Amino acid sequence: MSNIHTPLPQLDEALLRKLTAELAPAQQIWLSGYLYGLSQSQAQPGPSAAVQTAALAVATTAAPPEKTALTVLFGSQTGNSKSVAKKLADRARTLGLEVAVKDMNDYTPQQLKNERLLLLVVSTHGEGEPPAAAETLHRFLHSARAPRLADLQYAVLALGDRGYAQFCQTGRDFDEKLAQLGARRLAERVECDVDFQEDADRWIAAVLEKINLENRAPAAAAGTAAVDVAGTAPAPVSPYHRKNPFAAPVLEKIQLNGRGSSRETWHFELSLEGSGLTFEPGDSLGIWPQNPRELVQEVLKATILPARERVDWDGEKTTLAEVLTHHVELTLITRDVLEKLFARTRYPKLSALLKDANALREYTWGRDLADLLRDFPDIWSADSLLRVLRRLQPRLYSIASGPSFANGEAHLTVSAVRYETKGRKKRGAASTWLADGLNTGQTARVFVERNEYFKLPQNPDVPILMIGPGTGVAPFRAFVQEREATGARGKSWLFFGNPHFETDFLYQTEWQQALKKGALTRLDTAFSRDQPEKVYVQHRLLEKGREVFDWLENGAHVYVCGDKSRMAGDVREAFRQIVVGHGGRTAEQAEEYVAELKRQRRYLEDVY
Repeated sequence: MSNIHTPLPQLDEALLRKLTAELAPAQQIWLSGYLYGLSQSQAQPGPSAAVQTAALAVATTAAPPEKTALTVLFGSQTGNSKSVAKKLADRARTLGLEVAVKDMNDYTPQQLKNERLLLLVVSTHGEGEPPAAAETLHRFLHSARAPRLADLQYAVLALGDRGYAQFCQTGRDFDEKLAQLGARRLAERVECDVDFQEDADRWIAAVLEKINLENRAPAAAAGTAAVDVAGTAPAPVSPYHRKNPFAAPVLEKIQLNGRGSSRETWHFELSLEGSGLTFEPGDSLGIWPQNPRELVQEVLKATILPARERVDWDGEKTTLAEVLTHHVELTLITRDVLEKLFARTRYPKLSALLKDANALREYTWGRDLADLLRDFPDIWSADSLLRVLRRLQPRLYSIASGPSFANGEAHLTVSAVRYETKGRKKRGAASTWLADGLNTGQTARVFVERNEYFKLPQNPDVPILMIGPGTGVAPFRAFVQEREATGARGKSWLFFGNPHFETDFLYQTEWQQALKKGALTRLDTAFSRDQPEKVYVQHRLLEKGREVFDWLENGAHVYVCGDKSRMAGDVREAFRQIVVGHGGRTAEQAEEYVAELKRQRRYLEDVY
C-alpha cells in the first residue's frame, strides 16, 4: 500500500490505517461509501439538505455494516413464549443484530446444522410434555438424525409452572440435548414460573450482552440511538392486567345443573365496561381468588401461630391471617414448597418424595397445606412460614361468551371443586369462592389471559369440530356465539358429554336455539350414566367416524377442551382409529395424519 499515491499526509495515513485495521471487509466498504457521500455533499456547491441526505442514504444503504445473524425459536401453548421471543427480537435489533424469529412449529429441524447463534424460548405443557408447536423439533433432536452442532452457540429460556412436578422439563430437554450434540451455551438456562416477565427480561439482557461482547455486533444501526436492553415492553391498551386486575361486577349468577345432580356448575356474567379489556373467543379470564376461611384456621392451628400477628408483606404491615387468606397458596402443594420444607426440616420421607415423580404426584394429589404441616411438623414463626409458601396464583377460566355477541361482558362456566380426603373436607380456592362468596353486585378481580393458539379459523367458511365435555364446553359457547354474531358460514359440529341428560345438559336451550338458527350445524351428546355402559364423547366420535373423517378431509379444524388426564388422550386415540377405519391408513400413518393436523394448527387442545 506504500506504493500507492495518497493525498493524505503521512501521519494522517498512519492514523487511518490504525482506525480501520480491525474493520471487517463489509464495514470497510460501508465506511468508504459514507466518506464518498460526505465528500460529495461538501464538494457540490449549494445542494439542498434533502439532496445531501439522499446521497448519504444511498452510500450507506449500498453497503450496510456486517450484522450478526441470530435465530430465535419459540414453542408456545398459549402465546407466552411467543411474546417473550418478540420482545427479545425487538431488543436484539436495537443492538444491530440481524434477527429471524420463528415458531418451532414452522421451523425445519434440518436447518439446525446451519445455525450459529440460536436462542430458544419454550414452555412445558402439563407434566413435562412439549407444547404441540415444539413436538417435531423435540422429537428430531432426540432422534438418530440429530446432527453434531459444534459451531452453534445457544441459550434456553424455559417457561413453566411449579405446580407441576416436571417443572420446565421441555426447556431442560432442549438445553441438555443441544449441549450433548456439541453446542456451546451462551448463558445458563433460566427457568421461569408463571410470573415470568421479570426473569425473562433479565435473561434477555444477559444473553444479548454476551452476544454483543462475543460477536462484536454494532452498538446500533446508523442514525439510531441505542436502546437500554432491559427496557420495558410497550404499554398495553388497557391499564388492567395480571398485576393490576379490574374489579368486575357480577351481573348474573346461575347454577346450571338440575336438582339431584352430582355436579355443581355455575354460570357467571361479569361486566368489563370501562376497563378497556378486550378478548377473542378462546381466551381466558384470570380470577384472583381467596383461600377458604376454614383452611386458614387449620393452617394457623397446625403452626400454633396467632391470626393477628403482624407481618411484613410486599413492604406493608398486615396480619398473618390476611396474608394466608389473600396472598399465598394453601389449597395446592407444589414441588418448590416441598423442596423448601425439606431444606428446613430434612425429613427423609420428603427427600424420597422429591426423588420419585410418581410418589410425589400421588402424595400431593388431594392434600392441602394443613395436611402437609401435620405430616411434617416443625416449630414455626410467621416469617419462616411465609418464606416456605408459594404466592397465590390466579385461576384461569375459558371465556364462555363471544365478544361480538355479549358486548362488554365476559361469561364463565365454573365447576365448584369440593371433595373429602384425609378426613377433611376440601374446597377449590377460586371455584368455591365464586360459588359461595360471590353474588350479584359484588366484584371479582380479573384480567384477560390470551390463548393465541386456541382460536377460530381466520377464514369464517372453514368448518369446525368441537369436543367439550363438562365445563370444557365453555369456549365453544363463545365460538358459536361469535360465528352467529359475525355471520360466519362455516359449518360447526359440537360433541358434548356429562353424566345425565336431565340434570347436566349445560346450556341445553341455547344449543337447541343455535341449531334452529343454523349457528350450530350438528350436536352429538354423550351422557355417560344414562345407560348401563358408560358412553363418552370419544365413543360418539367413533360412531360418527365416517362423517368425522369427511369433515377432516374437507379442511375442518378440531378443538378439544377439558380434562387432560384421560379425556384428551382418549379423543386423540379416537381420531387415530377414525383415520385407520375410514381413511384406509395404517396405525403409523394415522399417527402421522393426526400429527400433521397438529402441525397445521388444525387440531388444537385447551386441556387442564
